[in-house]
Amino acid sequence: MKIDFIEIKNFRKLQSCRIEFDKEKTLLVGANNSGKTSAMVALRKFLISPKNIKLRDVSIGNWSLIDKIGSSFAGYLA
Repeated sequence: MKIDFIEIKNFRKLQSCRIEFDKEKTLLVGANNSGKTSAMVALRKFLISPKNIKLRDVSIGNWSLIDKIGSSFAGYLA
């Protein structure tokens, strides 16, 4: 299998990013707390254990939307 690129949306610190892979090597370079590890964790979870993605992996910026969706279903779950 050859992966040319990955697109990551709403995973931990990464709201939306695309990483294009070189044929030989790809380096992730950035400031501390910029999402390098999050990108590698997303790729690893996708390739090795996609069922192991947890709610805590969702970007914090989307929690209000998740709460809103959850509230709309609250009446149905009672």
